[in-house]
Amino acid sequence: MKKQLKSKDILFPVPAALVVCGNEKKYNILTIGWIGMVSSTPPSLVISIQKNRYSLELIRETKEFTVNIPSSEQYLETDYCGVASGRDTDKFADTGFTQLKSLKIKTPIIKECPFNLECKLTQEIPLGEHIMLLAEAVEAHIDEDKMDPENRVNIDIGKVNPLVYCATVREYWTIGKKLGKSFESYKKFVPKKAK
Repeated sequence: MKKQLKSKDILFPVPAALVVCGNEKKYNILTIGWIGMVSSTPPSLVISIQKNRYSLELIRETKEFTVNIPSSEQYLETDYCGVASGRDTDKFADTGFTQLKSLKIKTPIIKECPFNLECKLTQEIPLGEHIMLLAEAVEAHIDEDKMDPENRVNIDIGKVNPLVYCATVREYWTIGKKLGKSFESYKKFVPKKAK
């Protein structure tokens, strides 16, 4: 039997991402739970930010931001960046995170995060109490020691150990073990009618 939960903001897991925005006077870090890839060509993603957030003002000024994926070990800093306001504090100083120069935009990436994307804002869409921001990922960065040793193009997700967020229950989790590769695992599938 299934239990109905009504209309809720439930979808899990999603990456817990640290968005850096602002300008050389002051960069801010915002924790985002509403994020996802929406296109491969061009590589594009979406983030949603509440209309009253300081970070939304900063992104609108510069039309760019970086997305930084923390490891699960960084869950305390990640939660802090989602609760503290950048209007009142310097989150880089508070967390000890290091600004690292981006290659294609002015906004820095976070050195301590194993995976980073440089993003240029392409569109804004009002959506309830949030503004949905579409952006093109113009550059990606990965720590070299997080690469798959057998194929230098692939990322070793186990080594990245990305922090994930489960909305509604408001919990941080790690990813479990790899089960298989997409677009290959289906070869082992046996349809029920064929048994």
